[in-house]
Amino acid sequence: MSSVKGSKHHQMMVVPYRPFYRFGLFFVCLLLLGGFSWSTYELGLKKGMATKVQVISERDNLKGRLQQREAEVLTLSQHVADLEVGEQIDTQATEEVRSTVEELQGQIAELSEEIRFYKGVMLPSVEEQGLRIERWDMKQANEPNKISFSLLLTQVVEKHQYIQGGVEIQIVGSTEEGERSLSLMELRDDKQNSIRFRFRYFQNIDGELTVPEGFEPREIMVVAKMTGRNNQRLEKKFDWQLDGD
Repeated sequence: MSSVKGSKHHQMMVVPYRPFYRFGLFFVCLLLLGGFSWSTYELGLKKGMATKVQVISERDNLKGRLQQREAEVLTLSQHVADLEVGEQIDTQATEEVRSTVEELQGQIAELSEEIRFYKGVMLPSVEEQGLRIERWDMKQANEPNKISFSLLLTQVVEKHQYIQGGVEIQIVGSTEEGERSLSLMELRDDKQNSIRFRFRYFQNIDGELTVPEGFEPREIMVVAKMTGRNNQRLEKKFDWQLDGD
C-alpha cells in the first residue's frame, strides 16, 4: 500500500465513554467552591462579630468615661461658680466693712469735734475766754451764683450770760477792673448790712449770699461785734472753699 508523500500521521487513543464523569467532576468542583465560600463567610462573620463586640465594648467604655468627665466638668464648674460667688460675697463684705469703718471713723471725728467744742464752751481756759468765731462753712446753693453759708459763734466764759451784737461779712476777690471787696449789703437780697445774734452758749447763723457775675472770690472776712458793757470786736478770715470741691 502506497503512502501519500508529505502527509502527517497522528496517533489515536480509544477511551471509554462515560457520560456522567464530567457532570460529577463539575458537581464536585461546585461543592468544593461552595464549601470554601461558606467557610470564608463563616470566618468573616465570626471575625466581624468579634470586631463588632469589641467596638461596642470600646464605645460603651468611652461613653462611660465621657459621662464621668462631664460629671467632673459639671462639678468643677459648680465649684468655680461657688468660688466666684464666694469671692463676690467676700469683696462685697470687705467693701461694706470698709465703708462702715470709714463711716464710724467720720462719726468718731465728728463726735470728738463736738466734745472738744462743748468742753471749750462749758470748761473754758483763761486764754480762750470771750466771743469766738468758731466755724464757717459754705456750699453751692440751688440757684447759680448763690452760696449757702453756716456761721457758728460761741461764748467761752466761766459764767455764761446772754450776749448780743451783729456780724458783718465781706468777700474779697477780683474782677476785670482789679481787686474788689463786697459788703454784706451787696451780697444779700434783703440789703442788710449786718446779721444780728443773741445767745448764751453758742449760735448757728445760716443764710445765703449772691456772688455777682464776673467776680472771682478769694477769701471771706467775718467781723463779729458784741454790744453792751463788754464791747468786743472779733475778725477772722477764711479761704473761699465750697464744701465738696
